[in-house]
Amino acid sequence: MEQKREQILEIAFDLFLTIGYEATTVRMICRKAEIEAPTIYYYFGSKRGLFFAVVDWILIEYGQLKTKSELDTYKSPEEKLRMIFMNSIQYAMTYTRQTKFYLRYTLFIPEELKDDINSYMEKTYEQRNTLYRKLVKECLDRHCSETEIENGYRKMKTLVDDCTFNVVFSGWSPEESEIIEIWDIFYHLQLKGTPYLRH
Repeated sequence: MEQKREQILEIAFDLFLTIGYEATTVRMICRKAEIEAPTIYYYFGSKRGLFFAVVDWILIEYGQLKTKSELDTYKSPEEKLRMIFMNSIQYAMTYTRQTKFYLRYTLFIPEELKDDINSYMEKTYEQRNTLYRKLVKECLDRHCSETEIENGYRKMKTLVDDCTFNVVFSGWSPEESEIIEIWDIFYHLQLKGTPYLRH
């Protein structure tokens, strides 16, 4: 039973990613999974229910890779922000299709799902935004950053989003040394407000 549910999720994920939510039909999913429509309704209630089950499936995988305990191993807020940045890029390179799905349905939300996706993802967005703001504020409190909290938060979010986008849609695959250098330049110029001196 669980294996069949997993199979349906994988097929739905592939179709939602490649042809989109609107173009994907329950009939298509059933044909690929070799099941009848009542099986979809039994497990997920509707196509919409199946879509959000796919979202949950991706978020659980993502959450398992980015645990709070990882952050606790770093002492300074700057180290924690750097780790978030590096992990985001490495996740996008390793799980490109999952990241593409996330970007597709947060940047180009189907009209039918707009209200649902925004409210469904609100907690995830809020957790991320709160963490970014908290760490930027800690940088300010420790005098290692001179920028305003909101400004620093926006810059951090833009950096992560832009680099993730480039991995997924431009095929960018940086070495770890390149990721570290990008972070160092960003941190010195954008957050700390000091010249970047290459080591």
